[in-house]
Amino acid sequence: MIFMEIMYIIVFLILIGYISRNFKILDEKDRMVLNKIVIYITMPSTIFLQLLTNVTPSDLPEFMKLPLIIFISTAVCALLAYLVGKCLKLDNKSLGGFVLVSSIGNTGFLGYPVILGFYGNEGLLRAIFCDMSAIFCSMLLGTYVGVKVSGAKKSILKEVFSFPPLFTGIVTLILVLLHVKLSTFPEFFIKSLGYMANATIPLIMLSLGLSLSPKAAKFGIFYGIIVSLFRMVISPLVAFPISESILSNQLDKQVAIMQSAMPSAMMPLVYAVIYDLDVKLVASACFVSTVLSLLILPIIYTII
Repeated sequence: MIFMEIMYIIVFLILIGYISRNFKILDEKDRMVLNKIVIYITMPSTIFLQLLTNVTPSDLPEFMKLPLIIFISTAVCALLAYLVGKCLKLDNKSLGGFVLVSSIGNTGFLGYPVILGFYGNEGLLRAIFCDMSAIFCSMLLGTYVGVKVSGAKKSILKEVFSFPPLFTGIVTLILVLLHVKLSTFPEFFIKSLGYMANATIPLIMLSLGLSLSPKAAKFGIFYGIIVSLFRMVISPLVAFPISESILSNQLDKQVAIMQSAMPSAMMPLVYAVIYDLDVKLVASACFVSTVLSLLILPIIYTII
């Protein structure tokens, strides 16, 4: 079936990254380099081209409902994870990490290739709107939790709006509202962005493969399974009735639900390191939920 072929491709690309690390072709510091290339160069290029090519001012009222769905599902998962973490008697550092991995989905680094594979460029366009909300939630919640736990003094809003993909998305949407067309820019500029955008998905998959470590899972398989339930059961269950009630386009509904069901993002691991949260719990949850997602996402795709 076509969705299984798509998952095979995704798994294969992830395995290339994983094998490259194990054979010392690439290592951990290379993952950070790849992430920077994606975050600062290729992903902004993808967002700019997709939005300016495919979105008109009249489209925005409907498309802007997508971020709302992701925001609500993220908020609900964060609240429930906090309550569950309290019941499990987690200390503040573990509780902070648990809340982040349970609520923040990997709508970019895994969502883009999965949605592109399942729904093509039309789906990818919608995935970008979902990811903008996820980025906002990630930066807002991650910085808030980190500041609360560590007592660090940072401007949360500055951290949020200076993140390149979100900043690019906002600027591009302003250009859309001003009726700026892609043809306004020089052809060499557009082609250059196109080359960079084409590198986004392969680099994301390589980076994800470099990030996965089975050793991390042994520190918290129990928490990884709970987090997976939040990300791939509770979150899409929250998103489903909302999407049914406020969205009219079937593709919009499908993408919103699929994006809400993505496994834990890698950004919580960054926050765990920066703010001294429970790194082992976060790393294990990221690994377990990502591996399980390769089995669960095709099932969700089939259902919806």
